[in-house]
This record gives sequence, C-alpha cells and structure tokens, in this order.
Amino acid sequence: MSQYEGEPESADETVAENDAADSNVTVRESVEKVDGWGLVTGNARYTDDVPTDDALAGRVLRSPHAHARVRSIDTEAAEAIEGVTAVITHEDVSEQRFTRTGFPHPAPAPFDERVFNETVRHVGEPVAAVAATTVDAVERALEAIEVDYKVLDHVLDPEAAMGSDTPTLHPEEYENQQENADPEHNVVCETRHEEGDIEAGFEAADEIVEGEYKTQIVQQLPMEMNTAIAWIDDRQRLVLRTTTQVPHICRAKIARAFDIDRTDVQVIKPRVGGGFGVRQDTVPIQYIAAALALETGEKVRLRNERKEDLHVSQTRHSQTIQIKTGVREDGTIMVMHVDITSNTGAYGCHGFAVLENAAHEPLSVYPCENRLFTGRAVYTNVTPGGAMRGYGAVQGTFALESHVDKVATEIGMDPVEFRRRNAIEEGEASFEPASSEAMDQLQSVGVEECLERACESIGWSDGPDQPANDRYRCGYGTALSMAKSGVPNSEFSRCNVTLETDGTLTVRVGVGDTGQGSETVMGQIAAEVFGLDINSVHVKADDTDATPWDNGAYASSTTYVSGNATEKAARDLAEKVRDLAADWYDVDPEAVELADGEVAPPRGESMTLSEFAEEAFAGIRGPKRRLTGSGQHYTPLSPKPFAAQIAAVEVDTETGEFEVTNFVNAVDCGQALNPANVRGQIIGGAIMGLGQTVSEAIEFDEDGQPELRGLRDYEVIHATDLPEIDTELVETHEPTGPFGAKSVGEVTTLGPPAAVANAIEDAVGVRITDLPITSAKIWDALQGGR
Repeated sequence: MSQYEGEPESADETVAENDAADSNVTVRESVEKVDGWGLVTGNARYTDDVPTDDALAGRVLRSPHAHARVRSIDTEAAEAIEGVTAVITHEDVSEQRFTRTGFPHPAPAPFDERVFNETVRHVGEPVAAVAATTVDAVERALEAIEVDYKVLDHVLDPEAAMGSDTPTLHPEEYENQQENADPEHNVVCETRHEEGDIEAGFEAADEIVEGEYKTQIVQQLPMEMNTAIAWIDDRQRLVLRTTTQVPHICRAKIARAFDIDRTDVQVIKPRVGGGFGVRQDTVPIQYIAAALALETGEKVRLRNERKEDLHVSQTRHSQTIQIKTGVREDGTIMVMHVDITSNTGAYGCHGFAVLENAAHEPLSVYPCENRLFTGRAVYTNVTPGGAMRGYGAVQGTFALESHVDKVATEIGMDPVEFRRRNAIEEGEASFEPASSEAMDQLQSVGVEECLERACESIGWSDGPDQPANDRYRCGYGTALSMAKSGVPNSEFSRCNVTLETDGTLTVRVGVGDTGQGSETVMGQIAAEVFGLDINSVHVKADDTDATPWDNGAYASSTTYVSGNATEKAARDLAEKVRDLAADWYDVDPEAVELADGEVAPPRGESMTLSEFAEEAFAGIRGPKRRLTGSGQHYTPLSPKPFAAQIAAVEVDTETGEFEVTNFVNAVDCGQALNPANVRGQIIGGAIMGLGQTVSEAIEFDEDGQPELRGLRDYEVIHATDLPEIDTELVETHEPTGPFGAKSVGEVTTLGPPAAVANAIEDAVGVRITDLPITSAKIWDALQGGR
C-alpha cells in the first residue's frame, strides 16, 4: 500500500517481500538500459538537439572583474542593432533574492543572489543578456554594451576573507541566514557537533596525532554544456526545456524568482548528458533564459560554451581540513576532532550542507566514543562552489583516510588491521549532523567484508612485487568510505503506475535520468512486482506537467527514495488488480496470484494481464476500470553504502613520476538491482575520484581570473591514464530499501585520493597532503622539501 504523506516510515518497517514468481525475475538481473539504444546510436535528443529555428539566440555579458559594483550600463547602442529584440540588466529583473541550491524551499543556503546582481563577485558573473534574431546580432550587441564598473578589493583565500581588513562581500541584508552566519567577516555559516567528551578522550589516549590536508577546486565537466530554451506557450505559461537533475525543484525556484504561480511554469527535461551535481541547481542561464522569454514573449535559446561552463558553473568546494586523533597503543581510536574551512566562493549555495557532509560521512566510518566536528564556510571572490558527486565527503574522506594511515604508522600497526579494529559495524550509529532528525542506527553494514574482499583481490598480505630496478618502488594504499541514500527527512518522491489495456505498465515518476540508469531501475522494480519483462514497462520521467513531485536525482537518492515510491505504487496497483479479480470470481483477494504477467484466481482459469486489463476497461464484468496505483516515500532513514578501495602505484624515485597501476573497488550497495549498471556506476565514480587525485584543478590568478581557456588547459583524466580497475560487489540486504537495495552512485568517488596518497607513502615514504598529487610534489617531498 502507498505510504501517505506525512507518515514517515518507521525504522523497523521492512519492504514487503517480492510476490512475483521467480521464473521471471527482473530485479537483480543485468537488463539492458531502456534508453541504451538511443544513446549509442545518437538518436537520443538532448536539450541542444531540439530544433529551435524559431528561437531567438541568447547570450550573456559577463564580468571581467572578481569584485565590482555596476555603476551604470548603457544598452542604447546594443538595442539599436538590427535583429536585437531585448537587452536586459539588473534594472529589468525582479529584486527577489534566492539561492540556486537545488533543494526544496527553503534550501539550507542563504538567499544571497539575484538573476543579475548589481555587485558582481566573481569573474564571469552575468551582468546583462541579449536576445536577437541572429547570432551575429547578439555578438555585436554584446560588444556594444558599455558597463561602468567601480572595481572593488577582492579576496580569494578563505582564511584571509575572515580577517578584519578584507572586503565584506555581502554587506546587504539577505534572507535565510545560516547557523552562526557572520556576513561582515564573510562567514556563511559556522557549526559545531560534539559527541562524548573530547578533552577526556585526549587525556585517555596513549598517542595523539595531528595533520592538515587540503583539497582543490575541480569541475564536474559533464559532456553536455548547460543549455536552456524558454518560451511562453498558448496558455501564457512559461515553459523551460533544460538540462537539469531536479525538474520539479527547478520549476518551483523559477516561479519564486519571478513571482509567478508554480502552475504557470512547466519544466521539460530531455536526455541529460551527465549531471554529477552541477545540474542539481537552478543555474544562472535558466533564470536568464526565463527572463528573456518573459521580456520578449518569444522563444529564446541560451547555451554556455565550454569555456563558460568551466569558468562559471558551480565547482567542488576547496577545503582545508585539520584533524587531531587520540589512540591507544592497541589501535583503539579514543577521540577525533575534525576542523574544516570550506571555500564556498561568491555565493553560499551548498556551503552549509557540503561543509557538514565533509565531516559527518567520513567520521561515521569510525564510531569512537568522542567525536568533534567544527567548521565554517567562507565567501571569496571565486566561482561559487556547489554540488558535485561525493558532495563534501570527497574532501573529508581524503583527509580522514590519509590521517588514519598516518595514525597507524605512528603506532606501528598495519593500516588494514587498524581499520578493521575501528570500522563501524551493523547496529552502530552513524555520526549525524546536530540539526538532523535522522534515525542513525545502521541495519546493513558490509564495510568489513568490503575490506577483506579488496585485500584478497589485490593480495594485500603479500605486498606489491617490487621492480628489479631499485629506481622504481611500488606500494599499496587503502581507503574506506561511506555515502548516503538520500538526505534523511528531506527527500520526497511520488509515483503513479497505470495498467494499460494491453497489459503493459506506465510508470510516472518525477526523478530524471541523468545517465545513471534510473528509468531502467524504476522499470525493473515495477516489472518485478507483476512478474513482467522490462520491455512491458514504460517509464515517463521528463516533464513536470506529466509526472508527480520528486526532489530529483541527487544525494544518491534515486534507487532508495524514488525506487521505494515506485515499488509502493506498483504494489498498490497489484492490490487493486487482486481486489478486482476477487470481486469477479468471488474469492479472497489474497488468494489471487500475480506471476509471470498473469492473474490467477484460485477458482477459474488464469488470464494474462493484457486480457484482464482489456476486460476491466471494456466493462465486461462491471463498470469500466483503468487501474492506477500510487505510492510515495518520505523517511528519516538514509541507509549507507560502503566501499573499500585499494590503489597500487609505481613511483620513479629519481623524478617523482608515478603511475596508478591497479585500483580495486569492493562495494556494499545492498542488493544490486541491475549488476551491470551498478558496476558501471562503481567504475565511473572511481574514475572521477582518480581525476581529482592526479590531475584536475581550477586555479585562479591574483586577479581572480581562472587560469584556463578550455579543455586544453583543464587536465581531465584520459582513458590512457587509467589503471586496471577491479570491482567486487559485496551484497548485503537493506531491509528498508526496494528489494534490499541502497545507493551506489557516489561512494566510490570518495576513496581514490586517499588510497593513492597512502600507496605513495607506502612506496617511497612521503605523504602528499594536498590535492592533486603530482610528480613535482612527490619529487619535492623526496628531496626533503615537504
């Protein structure tokens, strides 16, 4: 039955066991992705593929300054150019402040941004926009706009930004200030969470180890650039076709920003060429495309170029993380204190939530009695930080898992044994934020088996084979990680499943597929309840007018949250089928079997689901029926997937050059509903983590200019750089998940930086504590410079 709105699922409630026949199992099978054919043939249409011959071309004028106030904008010459339909600036849009953060209102972020801001706070920030009938007219209009800037002092370093002699970046009042905000000193939020007695823990420790670790700014770099097409339809509604992970949230945010009813906005999500978090937010060009459509009354097409996406799209927050750990001689962790300073950039989107994730997820792996997290997110004049796969836990896991190895070394213990003694076990509690109402006791924990399987796969106990030439040294390094399955007490998904007259199912769910295979998995879940083949299910998930509310595809929530809603809707429909069949045959509904696509009453002949649906709609045995099931999911639970990852490296001691030769992933994601797709997610996450580990970074010069022109300057990891990657599925059973599943999309992104750093230390005895890890840093350390 459906779970009604406002009824959170209890911690001990379990999802009903599968009542479909084993002869036609759909979940736990590697079925082909339902959208796979379109993707591999190029027939799938992304936002930029939709014909827009009738659309105006839109472009954005961007600030060349890291911090400046727009004193005036002269658009007269631009407006006089033939073909120019509209030029808009901060004077032409609502003064409503918002956050682009892709969470339901009110999001955990300050409302500190407008469609166009009179004060610009990073290079590339939108200042004006043009719509014209031709691209040439747009380009000439942009050049004709004259902007008078008052250039202001800027600050790029978060430590400096908190000082008394640096500029205040947000002196104006804004709504939704976060915990302990101090805008005067550029502090978006400051937080503290303590469990146990920290001072007593350090007093009881035999050894105290401290360390500082730093992570860099990187970009999500999906293949598809941010694109938006906006128009006013024949009902005077604003329609937005755009690349997004959160169509329903995008709809609500656009409506609020322009002070129009949500029902007067429609968001259509075509295929998305990768999300990775950057599509979680309502990005500036979506607001600007909407503003141009509202201004002109015409269709407008706006797309970032690759350089624009690299310069101005949200990034992973850079962080400085200090850790102090107290441990007994036998390896028992007594106390941990993690302190984080997070650079949130020009706006506070995701500043608070990313900061909290950076500590709470990594610390949860080691449930010692005394844990303390302190941290703050800080404004600076660089591109705003945002959501990115791993969402803070990448930074925190690099720091903590590097530090765990350091502690093991200090007490002379094998790092695997040290982890084995301290890692979380089933029934123990995760380290939840102080603001959370989450049920934190974990019912499925496979982290120890993950560690054993990873060690067995690579041969940890034997150690790496060393090359004959002593110039080269090999090493192993490991890291444990934990992610989430949605944000507890925040996610909400609703699903409707209709039995069509041909016996197929139509699943309407509001979570969008961004390449992770969600439409396939939702189809598998619904098919499993009825014992159908996946080809008998059609999933509709791309239009806010046609699908019920879903928070969207983020926080690894899709399979657990949206999948639970889909299973509940399918079971609700199955119950209605049984009830109707029982009425026809005068039997107990529970005696009616649904299996292999057939409806089988205890008395009378079974019929196919198609025959049943046709008779129901024709009204042969009573009123016409078209049966639809409904389900929704909202819960204080967030089951945790776990991973153990091991890197093998070879290091040239004469140059510092190194190679990751092998990388092992052992992952507990509950039950793998589509094992091939799960393996793809595991490998993709590991590769993304390796990219941040060895090469990727966005750096800024002293004026706040990004030091890259495009992909030629952004050292994304290439296929030729990849090691051999091994994957081990460690299947536990999560009792509250759909058919026992948890999430898997982010957990393997977290461990690579620490695993590689630990392997380099194992190989040559030097520890790299700031990302990315480069041969120059290793060489410097080998020479005693670090």
